[in-house]
Amino acid sequence: MSRLIPAAALCAALALAAPLGAKGPAPAPGPVFSPSELPYPFSSAVQVGDVLYLSGQLGAEDGGGKVVPGGIGPESEQMFRRIGQTLTQHGLSFDDVFKCSVFLADMADWPAFNTIYARHFKPGRYPARSAMGVNGLALGARVEMECWAHKPQKR
Repeated sequence: MSRLIPAAALCAALALAAPLGAKGPAPAPGPVFSPSELPYPFSSAVQVGDVLYLSGQLGAEDGGGKVVPGGIGPESEQMFRRIGQTLTQHGLSFDDVFKCSVFLADMADWPAFNTIYARHFKPGRYPARSAMGVNGLALGARVEMECWAHKPQKR
């Protein structure tokens, strides 16, 4: 027959087992928002824990008013440039990206996009990725991509 230990006695025993004045790990800070330089209501990135979540980027001209001309190639290159700028602002590079979501206005652009995409990541270190066709993107863009990057918190 087993004896049940009263809950109060168990809690007291556990409290005494911890060294006096010992502190547990500091709680993780809440989300850290990085405002966008564009005139739209979103952050360029938000850090939560060790992950930096980058907002979707288009191949927009500086100022964000319209996409660069020329189709999927120039738009994709500009989009990667904008993503690279956001990563750099946070002390990161494409080497730190581990997840991408790609939105294409026309899935027929997928092969051309893949060629450009592959140039921005090291072979064997491609991020996990989803790619989907969508029925329209902001500013009439052909492509948009959002990324997640590893950015360890300072502890």
